[in-house]
Amino acid sequence: MRHTLARLLAWTLLVGGWAVVNSPTAHADTAAPQTPSEQAAASGEPVEVTADRTEYTQTFANPDGTYTLRQATSPQRAKDASGAWHDIDTTLVRRADGTIGPRYAAVDASFSAGGAEDMVRLEENRRVLSVRWPGDLPEPSLDGATATYAEVLSGVDLQLMAMPDGYREVLRVKSAEAAQNPALEQLKFAVAGEGVSVVAGAAGGLRAVDADGNAVFTGPAGQMWDSAGGPGDGVQPQTLRNWGSSAEAGDAGYLDAQAPGQGAQGS
Repeated sequence: MRHTLARLLAWTLLVGGWAVVNSPTAHADTAAPQTPSEQAAASGEPVEVTADRTEYTQTFANPDGTYTLRQATSPQRAKDASGAWHDIDTTLVRRADGTIGPRYAAVDASFSAGGAEDMVRLEENRRVLSVRWPGDLPEPSLDGATATYAEVLSGVDLQLMAMPDGYREVLRVKSAEAAQNPALEQLKFAVAGEGVSVVAGAAGGLRAVDADGNAVFTGPAGQMWDSAGGPGDGVQPQTLRNWGSSAEAGDAGYLDAQAPGQGAQGS
């Protein structure tokens, strides 16, 4: 029997970048750079207006003078510290400051490298939400987008999975004996905010709001189910919590591994 407790935090961050070039030494007869519209008209092909690029959108100038907006429902790209754009890459890396986080994601997410510091720290425009495990964490092993903290309780592993705009948390209970641990009946995570206040949301969820009452981070109430797999797989008690500010918080591409299977029963 396996028991899994999962939590997902996610949010949407839209950033637009602009570049201004001023060359005082340019010769007076130097031709001005073509605008995207001029480039599109000259080439006969759409040209991206890179100044309008965001994590979710791209704008293209068309040869006929019109513009096309392409918008995704989940982040497609992210900026690095220098301002350069990269495709989303949630592979976890160890950083110079000792924390762990995705290589390129649309949110500044940091996972614990072990010890008593925050389990997860999320930052958006200097507004911070931190979540702490009730106790010290061991040093994790990394596999792609997943950090595994082994034996946080007897027979129980904690897993944190990086996502394009947040993270998911899973507790893997590795035996029927471990599932009887009374500590699993109620786990309390310390949640703190900087620049935000954590308040109750709809139907048992939570929201982290700024000084004007705008939601910066949100999350619906958690879900629990006994998940029956295919023939011979047995019953796997699981718990799932989704957090997010948009529909992509429940992106099936990231939840497949933990989503209720055929024969699942909610509780």
